[in-house]
Amino acid sequence: LGLSGEIAFTVDSAEHTLQVAVEPDGSLWAVFADTTSGKSSYRFRFLRPPAPDGDGRVRVDFNRTLLPPCAFADHFICPFPPPGNTLTVAVPAGERNRIDG
Repeated sequence: LGLSGEIAFTVDSAEHTLQVAVEPDGSLWAVFADTTSGKSSYRFRFLRPPAPDGDGRVRVDFNRTLLPPCAFADHFICPFPPPGNTLTVAVPAGERNRIDG
């Protein structure tokens, strides 16, 4: 995972940052964990924000977080969140746990 940027956002009046990779189409990709990780959500999740607008702004929508493929089968290899991409807040949104059965 080649990290090439950082997004900053505010949750409950506190600023947070995530390191991101930039995809060939300009969209972003972050691997992150939060305080729900390993409890009510998988150990980590993916967030794929759109490309920044002309002012460098990005809409961070945690409702669009995705479970990594390794949440569903052991034969997938997934990158872990890089240092610093563990949020100190809960993100009770998006895909959170796989459903068995």
